Amino acid sequence: MKTQVLWRWARSLGLPGLVGLALLLGAAWVERQWLPAQQAEVEAKASRVRQLRNSLREHAAGQAEQEAQPGAVDWARLSPDVAWQSVWDTLPDASQRVSLLKAISHSATQLGVNSQSIQYRGGIEAWSSHQGQALWRQRVAMPIEGRYADVRAWLGTLLGQSALSLDMLELSRSDTSTDSVKGRVSLSVWWRVSQTSGGTP
Repeated sequence: MKTQVLWRWARSLGLPGLVGLALLLGAAWVERQWLPAQQAEVEAKASRVRQLRNSLREHAAGQAEQEAQPGAVDWARLSPDVAWQSVWDTLPDASQRVSLLKAISHSATQLGVNSQSIQYRGGIEAWSSHQGQALWRQRVAMPIEGRYADVRAWLGTLLGQSALSLDMLELSRSDTSTDSVKGRVSLSVWWRVSQTSGGTP
């Protein structure tokens, strides 16, 4: 029944009417479906272009700043031996080991990061022919607790020193309503020792 009614209605419109109806439906589809999809795609592409442009600007600015710094080292142009020597020259000697280790816990306290204990384990990592010295690695492991922002600031302070490196970091948050975290961090403190000392710093 409905089919007959539609057929009669279509015949009453005639070919020009059907063409006009099709054009109206097509225009409505373009306005409600195709145009919004195209607009969203254009906006997404524009956003990616802006992100890429900003990334390139930041990269160029970083390179310019690095080149402008007096005494900046271009590691990519150095041979492995020269690069190793440059790193070696920045490391402290064994006489600074106590102050380096104290700075870890002291800076944690200053920045609100709590630690109940610290474990130390050290040994020689490599011998060097440079001035009869060896490379000592002191591993430091400690449980930590504090606000996430404080932990991040503390690690940023430590890793700004050439003699420290981060080996492991584990953080967890038991309550999502707070920004307090607990975890464990492992660091390595590096210094030079004399080979004549038998490896004892």
